[in-house]
Order: sequence, then C-alpha cells, then structure tokens
Amino acid sequence: MANKSHGLKCGWTLIAHKSFKLFSNDNAYVVIDEDSDVVMHFTVKESEFEVIRNNWGLTYKVIPGFKTIKFMNVPEEEEE
Repeated sequence: MANKSHGLKCGWTLIAHKSFKLFSNDNAYVVIDEDSDVVMHFTVKESEFEVIRNNWGLTYKVIPGFKTIKFMNVPEEEEE
C-alpha cells in the first residue's frame, strides 16, 4: 500500500493513498480520488477536525492524540 503523508494546518496530518489529491483553502480541505470525485471536504483547527461532506464509500480513522487523519481506502486495481 503506497500512502502519502500531507501536512495540514495546526499540526494535523492526512495519510492517504498516493493517488488521492489534496486541495486547500485556509483551513479547509478537499480530497479527490483517482476518478476526480470528491471523497471528503473537511476543516481542521487546533483541537478540532470537522467533516463537511464525505463520500459514502470512504473509510477513515481519526487519531486525535497525534492529530492524524488516515484514509483506509485503497483504489481498486484495474484489470487489463
């Protein structure tokens, strides 16, 4: 599994598969998958993580003590 770590504001970190793209505006973030679908829109503050909207198929874990958000999804391999 090839994950990538993204540093966010206020010391937060997002860990997600390298095929996901992260876009930000101040403390708001949007994550887009390999099909260009928005999988999550969220904000972070010093001690707060808020999901504005997320894709029904997204599985994630929040580890508050380490200010870490980890996406558990791995894109499906395309068959040849």
